Amino acid sequence: MEHTLKDGKIIQLREVKLSDAILFLDFFTIVNSETKNLIRDPGEHTMTLSDERKFIRRVIHSEDQYVFVAIIDDEIIGSIGFRSSHFQRIAHRASIGMSVLQKFNNLGLGTIMMKTIIKKAKEVGKLKMELDVRADNPNAIHLYEKFGFEIEGTCKNGFFVDNKFIDLHFMGKWL
Repeated sequence: MEHTLKDGKIIQLREVKLSDAILFLDFFTIVNSETKNLIRDPGEHTMTLSDERKFIRRVIHSEDQYVFVAIIDDEIIGSIGFRSSHFQRIAHRASIGMSVLQKFNNLGLGTIMMKTIIKKAKEVGKLKMELDVRADNPNAIHLYEKFGFEIEGTCKNGFFVDNKFIDLHFMGKWL
Protein backbone atom coordinates (compact mmCIF):
# COMPACT_ATOMS: atom_id res chain seq x y z
CA MET A 1 0.00 0.00 0.00
CA GLU A 2 1.24 3.50 -0.84
CA HIS A 3 1.69 6.17 1.81
CA THR A 4 3.05 9.73 1.69
CA LEU A 5 5.68 10.92 4.14
CA LYS A 6 5.70 14.46 5.53
CA ASP A 7 8.34 15.46 2.95
CA GLY A 8 6.07 14.33 0.09
CA LYS A 9 7.96 11.14 -0.74
CA ILE A 10 5.81 8.13 -1.58
CA ILE A 11 6.61 4.84 0.15
CA GLN A 12 5.33 1.33 -0.31
CA LEU A 13 4.47 -0.51 2.91
CA ARG A 14 3.84 -4.21 2.51
CA GLU A 15 4.52 -7.58 4.04
CA VAL A 16 8.05 -8.83 3.54
CA LYS A 17 8.70 -11.09 0.52
CA LEU A 18 11.41 -13.66 -0.07
CA SER A 19 12.81 -11.42 -2.82
CA ASP A 20 13.53 -8.79 -0.11
CA ALA A 21 16.29 -10.86 1.51
CA ILE A 22 19.26 -8.89 0.15
CA LEU A 23 17.53 -5.55 0.78
CA PHE A 24 16.67 -6.67 4.31
CA LEU A 25 20.30 -7.58 5.04
CA ASP A 26 21.45 -4.20 3.70
CA PHE A 27 18.81 -2.39 5.76
CA PHE A 28 19.83 -4.02 9.03
CA THR A 29 23.51 -3.44 8.36
CA ILE A 30 22.80 0.28 8.01
CA VAL A 31 20.21 0.69 10.77
CA ASN A 32 22.31 -1.20 13.33
CA SER A 33 25.24 1.13 12.62
CA GLU A 34 23.11 4.29 12.89
CA THR A 35 21.40 3.86 16.24
CA LYS A 36 22.09 2.56 19.70
CA ASN A 37 18.39 2.07 20.43
CA LEU A 38 18.26 -1.44 18.96
CA ILE A 39 19.42 -4.60 20.72
CA ARG A 40 22.33 -5.34 18.38
CA ASP A 41 25.69 -3.68 18.03
CA PRO A 42 26.70 -3.27 14.36
CA GLY A 43 28.90 -6.38 14.30
CA GLU A 44 26.27 -8.58 15.92
CA HIS A 45 23.97 -8.84 12.89
CA THR A 46 25.63 -11.90 11.43
CA MET A 47 22.85 -13.36 9.29
CA THR A 48 23.89 -14.62 5.89
CA LEU A 49 21.72 -14.33 2.80
CA SER A 50 20.69 -17.94 3.33
CA ASP A 51 19.78 -17.21 6.96
CA GLU A 52 17.74 -14.18 5.91
CA ARG A 53 15.84 -16.22 3.32
CA LYS A 54 15.06 -18.89 5.93
CA PHE A 55 13.83 -16.21 8.33
CA ILE A 56 11.59 -14.62 5.70
CA ARG A 57 10.20 -18.05 4.69
CA ARG A 58 9.32 -18.73 8.34
CA VAL A 59 7.60 -15.36 8.63
CA ILE A 60 5.64 -15.83 5.41
CA HIS A 61 4.36 -19.23 6.55
CA SER A 62 3.79 -18.27 10.18
CA GLU A 63 0.53 -17.45 11.87
CA ASP A 64 2.43 -16.04 14.86
CA GLN A 65 4.78 -13.57 13.17
CA TYR A 66 4.36 -10.75 10.66
CA VAL A 67 6.90 -8.34 9.18
CA PHE A 68 6.21 -5.27 7.06
CA VAL A 69 8.79 -3.29 5.11
CA ALA A 70 8.69 0.34 3.99
CA ILE A 71 10.34 0.80 0.61
CA ILE A 72 11.43 3.77 -1.51
CA ASP A 73 13.27 3.28 -4.81
CA ASP A 74 14.06 -0.39 -4.15
CA GLU A 75 15.53 0.39 -0.71
CA ILE A 76 14.05 -0.75 2.58
CA ILE A 77 13.86 2.32 4.81
CA GLY A 78 11.85 0.89 7.67
CA SER A 79 10.63 -2.36 9.13
CA ILE A 80 8.01 -3.27 11.70
CA GLY A 81 6.77 -6.60 12.86
CA PHE A 82 5.32 -8.58 15.67
CA ARG A 83 5.81 -12.00 17.08
CA SER A 84 3.43 -13.94 19.25
CA SER A 85 3.25 -17.40 20.69
CA HIS A 86 1.24 -20.45 19.74
CA PHE A 87 0.88 -21.29 23.45
CA GLN A 88 -2.74 -20.55 24.29
CA ARG A 89 -2.02 -18.87 27.63
CA ILE A 90 -0.01 -16.10 25.97
CA ALA A 91 -1.23 -16.28 22.35
CA HIS A 92 -3.29 -13.11 22.85
CA ARG A 93 -0.09 -11.03 23.16
CA ALA A 94 2.07 -9.72 20.31
CA SER A 95 5.56 -8.26 20.79
CA ILE A 96 6.49 -5.41 18.42
CA GLY A 97 9.86 -4.53 16.92
CA MET A 98 10.46 -1.51 14.69
CA SER A 99 13.43 0.07 12.92
CA VAL A 100 13.73 3.14 10.68
CA LEU A 101 16.72 4.49 8.79
CA GLN A 102 17.92 7.69 10.45
CA LYS A 103 17.38 9.88 7.39
CA PHE A 104 13.67 8.98 7.50
CA ASN A 105 13.13 9.88 11.17
CA ASN A 106 10.48 12.51 11.97
CA LEU A 107 8.72 12.13 8.61
CA GLY A 108 5.72 10.19 9.87
CA LEU A 109 7.03 6.74 8.93
CA GLY A 110 6.78 5.42 12.49
CA THR A 111 3.15 6.52 12.64
CA ILE A 112 2.34 4.87 9.31
CA MET A 113 4.03 1.63 10.36
CA MET A 114 2.38 1.56 13.81
CA LYS A 115 -1.10 1.99 12.27
CA THR A 116 -0.38 -0.90 9.92
CA ILE A 117 0.94 -3.31 12.55
CA ILE A 118 -1.88 -2.56 14.98
CA LYS A 119 -4.43 -3.16 12.23
CA LYS A 120 -2.76 -6.49 11.36
CA ALA A 121 -2.68 -7.58 15.00
CA LYS A 122 -6.41 -6.90 15.30
CA GLU A 123 -7.08 -8.77 12.04
CA VAL A 124 -5.39 -11.92 13.34
CA GLY A 125 -7.11 -11.75 16.71
CA LYS A 126 -4.42 -10.40 18.99
CA LEU A 127 -5.70 -8.63 22.09
CA LYS A 128 -2.57 -6.96 23.43
CA MET A 129 0.54 -5.45 21.91
CA GLU A 130 3.78 -5.08 23.85
CA LEU A 131 7.23 -3.62 23.36
CA ASP A 132 10.22 -2.43 25.29
CA VAL A 133 11.96 0.87 24.74
CA ARG A 134 14.94 2.65 26.22
CA ALA A 135 13.75 4.93 28.99
CA ASP A 136 15.93 7.71 27.55
CA ASN A 137 14.27 7.60 24.10
CA PRO A 138 11.51 10.23 24.39
CA ASN A 139 10.70 10.31 20.66
CA ALA A 140 9.91 6.60 20.58
CA ILE A 141 7.99 6.77 23.87
CA HIS A 142 5.95 9.68 22.51
CA LEU A 143 5.10 7.71 19.35
CA TYR A 144 3.96 4.70 21.34
CA GLU A 145 1.93 6.81 23.77
CA LYS A 146 0.24 8.47 20.79
CA PHE A 147 -1.14 5.02 19.94
CA GLY A 148 -2.32 4.33 23.47
CA PHE A 149 0.64 2.35 24.78
CA GLU A 150 1.29 2.78 28.48
CA ILE A 151 4.39 2.10 30.55
CA GLU A 152 3.61 -1.08 32.47
CA GLY A 153 6.95 -1.45 34.17
CA THR A 154 10.64 -0.67 34.06
CA CYS A 155 13.55 -3.05 33.87
CA LYS A 156 16.29 -1.30 35.82
CA ASN A 157 19.59 -1.38 33.92
CA GLY A 158 17.98 -3.53 31.22
CA PHE A 159 20.13 -2.15 28.40
CA PHE A 160 23.91 -1.77 28.26
CA VAL A 161 25.46 0.57 25.70
CA ASP A 162 28.54 2.82 25.66
CA ASN A 163 29.70 1.23 28.92
CA LYS A 164 26.64 2.33 30.85
CA PHE A 165 23.38 0.77 31.91
CA ILE A 166 20.07 2.28 30.82
CA ASP A 167 16.58 1.42 32.04
CA LEU A 168 14.06 -0.18 29.69
CA HIS A 169 10.36 0.58 29.83
CA PHE A 170 7.90 -2.19 29.08
CA MET A 171 4.91 -0.72 27.29
CA GLY A 172 1.61 -2.33 26.43
CA LYS A 173 -1.64 -1.55 24.65
CA TRP A 174 -4.90 -3.46 24.83
CA LEU A 175 -6.58 -3.68 21.45
